[in-house]
Amino acid sequence: MHLSKSYLIGVFEMLLANLFVGINVVLNKFIVGKVPILVLLEIRYLFGILILFFVTYIVKRNFAFYLTKERFSKKDWIVYLLMALSGGVIFNLIYILGLDNTTATSVGIIGSSLPTLIAIFSFFILKYPLKRVHLASIVLVFIGVMFLNINKIHVNGELSLHVLGSSSMVIGNIIVFIAMIPEALFTVFAKMINIKVCPLVSGLLINLFNAIVCLPFFIYYCCNGFNIFTLEANIWVFSFLIGLFSGALFYVFYNKGIAKIDTSTAALLTGVVPISAAIFAILLLNEPFGLNTFLGIFCVLISIIIGVKYSETSKVLFHRVR
Repeated sequence: MHLSKSYLIGVFEMLLANLFVGINVVLNKFIVGKVPILVLLEIRYLFGILILFFVTYIVKRNFAFYLTKERFSKKDWIVYLLMALSGGVIFNLIYILGLDNTTATSVGIIGSSLPTLIAIFSFFILKYPLKRVHLASIVLVFIGVMFLNINKIHVNGELSLHVLGSSSMVIGNIIVFIAMIPEALFTVFAKMINIKVCPLVSGLLINLFNAIVCLPFFIYYCCNGFNIFTLEANIWVFSFLIGLFSGALFYVFYNKGIAKIDTSTAALLTGVVPISAAIFAILLLNEPFGLNTFLGIFCVLISIIIGVKYSETSKVLFHRVR
């Protein structure tokens, strides 16, 4: 099977975008619980706006939103706003609430549910068909999740499995899973808009929309005794990095990549999130790396390879006709 150059570039751009999400998971673990969530989000989006404004001015010298003569309709703007908020403040607010009660590796693991959720929402909302390769990839991701949720695997003598999870971790994992719903809808909403726009300016607008939503809460905290100038230097550094990776670079590469590939492949590429989150959690947070982690990552990688290679030629399993 021959894959076009544009398709492969889109795959690479989506890989980078999801890599930044994995980095974001770990960076948030350093600052979660130290500052009110909506204050953190406002700071992050402000950094994202400043970074993208600077980059857009240097690269383009103008802030033209549209790349063609076509313009958004009122419906397109509504979908675009829903996309911005679902993948922005709604996802991050729920996700950070859960992140405080679980590990970065577990968050990455739960992110593996995105391909399933995106495929389901695409089936019902976009009327996209479900193919055999999607089912196979979803099964592999599920197996990978099961491996990663196992704390220890003993193979000497007999197989013994010890499953992770205190009650607080279970609650945290459930909250993080709920956060995956608006994150999945972000991809579906993005595919509902067919007008080509500038990725840099689009990322700038998305950060701006989310900053506006968070601003009233930010002002409320500041008027009730919270002083952002007393924050520790490391919180500012991590907030800047989150704004750079997740607030700026993610939206740029995501907007570029999603225009070149189908939704199903985009869904499968979200499997990069648990891999990158696990790797950075091991390197930066000293979270353990065992046989279960290796097997989980291996399954997710295989699901990505199968999904990307056979997405276009796989037979349809279900059609959405109404």
